[in-house]
Amino acid sequence: MKPLSLIKARLRAFAEDTRGSLSVEAALIMPLLTWLYVGSFVWFDAFRTQNANLKASYTIADMLSRQTDTLDSNFMEGLNTVFDYLTSSNHPTYLRMTTIQCVSACADEAARDLQVLESYATGGRTRLYTADMASYKSKIPFMVDGDTIILVESFMAYEPMFNVGLSARSFENYIVTRPRFASQLLIPSSS
Repeated sequence: MKPLSLIKARLRAFAEDTRGSLSVEAALIMPLLTWLYVGSFVWFDAFRTQNANLKASYTIADMLSRQTDTLDSNFMEGLNTVFDYLTSSNHPTYLRMTTIQCVSACADEAARDLQVLESYATGGRTRLYTADMASYKSKIPFMVDGDTIILVESFMAYEPMFNVGLSARSFENYIVTRPRFASQLLIPSSS
């Protein structure tokens, strides 16, 4: 047999041989399967964390809406501790609770006058002022003239365990509720 035909025959035999193809395919697909498994775990964890953050925010807002006495800074900081417990957070969190009153033109989103009565932010963060209300008008529903609402904002830093296309971010929620048993919630203002 000539060397050229011998080489062709051996190449043909090699191409037709299926022994060991499963291990080669597994070696090629295993990194992709691992990445998909880890990625689905990270995305599920992010959605679970965001969901827990939202539910805890509603719980804090409901707790505040039921208060009838004047609250102090210890109570407000304690709400952040409750929030941390409810979210099982390993990352920094903080809350900002604000009572807002609509003073005039309450049925017109662009013209309505929203006044911050009191605002408290946990962990030494920045409170809200009346000057900030222009950027919040779209988040606050329409109210009757003179009505007050409680705005609870929650902020949670989130960092995924693995880098699979989801970057570190902050989960933020805005919950608006009305005081249930009093016309206005009296909270301390943080500096």
